[in-house]
Amino acid sequence: MSLEQATEPPEDGAPSPTRVYCDWRESPEQLAQRHETRQLIDQALGKLDDKHRPVFLLRDVEGLSVQETAEALGLSEANVKVRLLRARLQLREMLTQAFATQETAWYQDTPSQEPDSQTRA
Repeated sequence: MSLEQATEPPEDGAPSPTRVYCDWRESPEQLAQRHETRQLIDQALGKLDDKHRPVFLLRDVEGLSVQETAEALGLSEANVKVRLLRARLQLREMLTQAFATQETAWYQDTPSQEPDSQTRA
């Protein structure tokens, strides 16, 4: 089909078929990385238990306030804050393991050490 034929409306007055366009500003490699990243995040969210996942989704994905989240889940605001912190820490741990490389990983011998005593991998 020529370009002219593709852009002209049909003669019978019927609506033109839907055309699908792709944003090529991102390279195929970037698109694949974004897709893989999304899959890793979805997997990590799936590993959160039923106590923490809804709080994280309502607060950090849907953007509800602490009060709105507490009301929606029938929890106290303090409980929402605790569960949200724990969900974020769990997700950070899971995603750090997924994304860490030898160049970006930091190791700490014991939890009580100060940040300046951390060593790089």
